[in-house]
Amino acid sequence: MKIVGLLKRVATMMSVLLVAFTVEVSADTAEQLAICKSELKTMYGEGTRVRMYGTKSYRGVETLKLKVTPEGDSSMTLQCSGDTESDERVVLKDKNGETLVS
Repeated sequence: MKIVGLLKRVATMMSVLLVAFTVEVSADTAEQLAICKSELKTMYGEGTRVRMYGTKSYRGVETLKLKVTPEGDSSMTLQCSGDTESDERVVLKDKNGETLVS
């Protein structure tokens, strides 16, 4: 009987920790998305629409997959990731991985 109670407590604690970690990751993603949107609006104009449709993480670098539609132009698929090795806040790449010049 005591083992069942202990397992329930452990499961409850693990679910609380998982939710806390998920909220932290979501906040980081939202902050990065805001920075990416700002950079793209500077690059393509204030009327640019940006929609995130996916994320991926590799070796601690999170990359956002974005659908970008400049005002009066056709949409394009871009990637936006944080850059820890340069002075840039984010790095924008086309769907083939080529870095865009801002």
